[in-house]
Amino acid sequence: MITTAGSTFEHIFNLLNDSQTYYLVLVDDEGNYAHFNEYFLEKYQAYYKNPGTRSALAALHPDDHGVAYQTNMMCRQHPHQSFQVTLRKLNGRGGYTITQWDFKANLTLEGNISGIIGMGYDITDFESRQDHIKFLTSTLRDVAYKQSHVIRRPLANIMGLVEILEDSEMDEGVKVVVQMLKQSCVELSEEFNSFLIKGSQEKPLGYEEVE
Repeated sequence: MITTAGSTFEHIFNLLNDSQTYYLVLVDDEGNYAHFNEYFLEKYQAYYKNPGTRSALAALHPDDHGVAYQTNMMCRQHPHQSFQVTLRKLNGRGGYTITQWDFKANLTLEGNISGIIGMGYDITDFESRQDHIKFLTSTLRDVAYKQSHVIRRPLANIMGLVEILEDSEMDEGVKVVVQMLKQSCVELSEEFNSFLIKGSQEKPLGYEEVE
C-alpha cells in the first residue's frame, strides 16, 4: 500500500478523507486502490467490503475501462496537470451511478510518481434532471409544431374558403352567415394566439399565418 506521508496525497488526505460529499481514492501502479475514503466504501461496499478486493476496475462500468486507462496514462505523462473524466460506477443492484472525477499524479517529495489521486462526486441526479429537461423541451416543441401544423393550417384553409364565398353571388341571408363564420374564425385565431406555445424562431413546415 502506498503511504500518504511525503507526497501530494498527504495534503488531500487531510482535507477530504472524512468528506461525505467527495470520493477520495489513490490508485497504485498496478491499478489497485491503495486507499479509498469511507464515503467511497459506503457507496460501493458491494465490491470493496472484502479487503482482498482492491482493483480499481471492480466497480467500474465495463464500457468505461478504456477511458479510465487513458486518463491514468495522461496523468503519468503530465504529472503536474489534473484530468477530468466522467465514469459510471456499478451500484451492486444491477444499475450504475454517474460520477465526475479529477485525477492527478501523486508526486513524492523527490518528484517521483507514486500512484494516481482521484477526487470524485456523484452527478447521477444532475444527469437525470438534464435528461428530463431534454424530454420536456422535445415534448413542448412537438406540441408547438402540432399547434401550428395541425390546428392553424385547417383554420387558415377555412378562412380561405370564407374569402371565396365573400366574392361569390349570394342572397342576404347567406351573406350574414358567411360574415358570422368569418368573425368566428377571427375570434378563434385570436384566442388561439393567446395560448400558443412558442417553439423555435423557425415556423414548422406547413405553417400558414392567419390574418
